[in-house]
Amino acid sequence: MRMRRVAASLSTLGLLAAGAVVATAGTAQAAPACKGYSTYASGSATLYKPTTTNGSRNTNCLLSSGAGYNGGQQSMAVGYLQTSLNRCFGAGLAIDGMYGQATVNAVKTVQRVKGLPADGVFGPQTSKYMNWAKMGGSGCTSGGRP
Repeated sequence: MRMRRVAASLSTLGLLAAGAVVATAGTAQAAPACKGYSTYASGSATLYKPTTTNGSRNTNCLLSSGAGYNGGQQSMAVGYLQTSLNRCFGAGLAIDGMYGQATVNAVKTVQRVKGLPADGVFGPQTSKYMNWAKMGGSGCTSGGRP
């Protein structure tokens, strides 16, 4: 009888642990794709950042390899990201709105410079610490480090 209780307890602990892992992984994948962009004032200039939808100001979203390739429709969010990568980090990307390998590599470079895990996926942490091009002005913001 005691062995059954021990086995049941271990089984319950195993399920709880597995559930915690699944919940953690699910949370990491829960951020939606950045489908739009939002504007932010920076002195006399404007910043354009990828967000969940146009004007939402919700930067809890992801851009990764393949974004902008849906039926050949370029992504404005990717285009604004590419503009900042070029101006603030010297990436030399074509501003084509397509999150291809060159954009992945440029994001990895930014992530390394900023002390973030370099996975090439643009997400909330990369957005928070990245330098952004000042449109209608010159220069870039200083994104800081974690």
